Amino acid sequence: MRYRVTRDAEQDLDEIHLYWAKRAGLEAADRLIDSLVDRFWLLGEYPDAGRPSEDIAAGVRCFPAGTYLIYYRVTRRRTDILHVFHGARDQRQAYKTKKDR
Repeated sequence: MRYRVTRDAEQDLDEIHLYWAKRAGLEAADRLIDSLVDRFWLLGEYPDAGRPSEDIAAGVRCFPAGTYLIYYRVTRRRTDILHVFHGARDQRQAYKTKKDR
């Protein structure tokens, strides 16, 4: 199965990269993003790896990646990567805020 990264998830990754590039340097930020993106392939191949997150949105699943959580939805053709949030955030609020933009 394939995966697709949505614009929202791309924006999340850009924000994460910028945050860590400012605090830990460009190389550290690059490594973090690479490790997150590596999980996308896994979710494309094994879409049932995550847990259901119906409390966030219908049909959404969640998969941990270090201190981050990857939210995705499985369709007949692929896995759509919806969002990536730090695990310390209020997940419902983060998802709702991004959805309302």
